[in-house]
Amino acid sequence: MTAGQIFTNNDSATPSSMPLSGDNIAFEVQKAGKTWKDYVETGMGCSAVHSGNYIVRHDPLQYFTNINTEKANFVCFSQFATDLANKALPNLSWLSPNGCDDAHDCSVGTFDNWLKTEIGPLLASSYFQPGGDGLLIITWDENDKSGSPNCSTTTVGQGCGGQVETVMISPVGRLAYKSTGGDPANYNNTYDHASILRTIGEALGLTNFSGLGGAASRVPMADFF
Repeated sequence: MTAGQIFTNNDSATPSSMPLSGDNIAFEVQKAGKTWKDYVETGMGCSAVHSGNYIVRHDPLQYFTNINTEKANFVCFSQFATDLANKALPNLSWLSPNGCDDAHDCSVGTFDNWLKTEIGPLLASSYFQPGGDGLLIITWDENDKSGSPNCSTTTVGQGCGGQVETVMISPVGRLAYKSTGGDPANYNNTYDHASILRTIGEALGLTNFSGLGGAASRVPMADFF
C-alpha cells in the first residue's frame, strides 16, 4: 500500500528488526517537494513501537529509512484535529489508528464511532466541500483470509485472500459510485492495493512510479471521478 510490493509476511517484523530503504509513496512525495505526515494513534510518543492497542505493522511508513523520520512527520494522532482546524493538512495524510479503532481487535461499531469522531469533521471541512479537492481513501489490508491463493500457503510477493472493502470520498468524485471496471491489465479486471497506491500518486501529481512495484503497471482508479 506504500511501496507496491510485499517485503515480508512475518507479522513479528518491526521497524528496528526490518528497516527498509526501498522506494515508497512518502519518499516520492518528498522528492516532489510536497508534504506528508503519518498521524499515529499510540501512547508512546508516536514512535514505532507496540504500545497499548497500537500495532506497528499496521503502519508501514514507520519501516522506511529513506524518508524524514523526525517528529515533524510522525506525529501523535491528536495533531490531525489540530492541523484540520488550522487548514494545515499536508499534501499526504497517512492515518494510522490503533488496533482497536481500525477494527482489527475490536468491533465494527468501535471503528464506526472512530470514523464519526475523527473523519466526520474532515468531511465537513473545506477540503471536502464544493470547490475542495480532498480525497479520502478508507481500505483494509486483508479480509478473513478466504479466497485464492489461501493465506496459509502463499509466499512473499503473491498475496492472499479475496476482496476487501475500499471507500473513496472526494468532492470531485462520482456520487454513490461503485466501480465495475477495475484495471483491465491486471488481476482479472479488479483493483488492488497497488492500484490505490497509483491513484494516490496520480492525485498528488507524481510522475515517477518506476520504483513503486506493482503501482508502475497499474492504472489509476480514474472511473471514480
